[in-house]
Amino acid sequence: MAHGTQTLERGVELLKLVAAHHPSGVRLTDLVQLSGLEPPTVHRLLASLVREGLVGQQETGKRYVLGRYCGQLAKAAAHEAPIQETYGPLLEQIAQDTGDATFLVVQSGFDTLCIARAIGTYMIQALAVSVGHRQPIGVGAGGLAMLAQMPARDAEALIRANRDRLAYYRNLTDSALRDMVRQARSAGHAVIGNYAVSGVVGVGVALRDPLGNIVGGISVASIKQRMGRERQEQVARRMRALMARHGAGGL
Repeated sequence: MAHGTQTLERGVELLKLVAAHHPSGVRLTDLVQLSGLEPPTVHRLLASLVREGLVGQQETGKRYVLGRYCGQLAKAAAHEAPIQETYGPLLEQIAQDTGDATFLVVQSGFDTLCIARAIGTYMIQALAVSVGHRQPIGVGAGGLAMLAQMPARDAEALIRANRDRLAYYRNLTDSALRDMVRQARSAGHAVIGNYAVSGVVGVGVALRDPLGNIVGGISVASIKQRMGRERQEQVARRMRALMARHGAGGL
């Protein structure tokens, strides 16, 4: 049973890697490097995913892309209410309660994707990112909170995959990001500043659905002078309280 579970986990990991490079595709050699698995194992798992329609190969170049069955799954999931509609009122309430700009992000491959934001009442709003903005997961507070809530193996795989991209964010390193993940687990909330936007500090909490699944991350951002240690903790407590009322568990 343990071997079967490990095989499933490895197959899902490869599927996520393929999804992160869709639609341009990803080479077998790249999948081997990113996954850390042996080439024969990657080849065998990919063959199974191809047979089940979850992965396909481009006609030219033979790069791996998502298969047709993934499209069918996406259509089936589309009947659910979009996450920004479900948690939009919560986002607005947090922004009004804290007075600061509030953001909702979801995981998209190796990145976080901002799908909603709400404006607070404080005279200076730190609009760090706009809706549609992507960045490596962990660079922002919402994504950092998500990393801290994931199984350590999954978080490490994402950090490793983004290692070369982190330097573009004010020389952020993978070791520094690991330290912040550990701090977030210990503190009960994520805090990160100056990497995505200079002079802006964000406080993040992972967003869970009623079944306990991580569905995204919510962050409150403000200028550094306003977001000292004491206020960071106050904001985090208030976020968790409002999320609990909404039935959305946090970090």
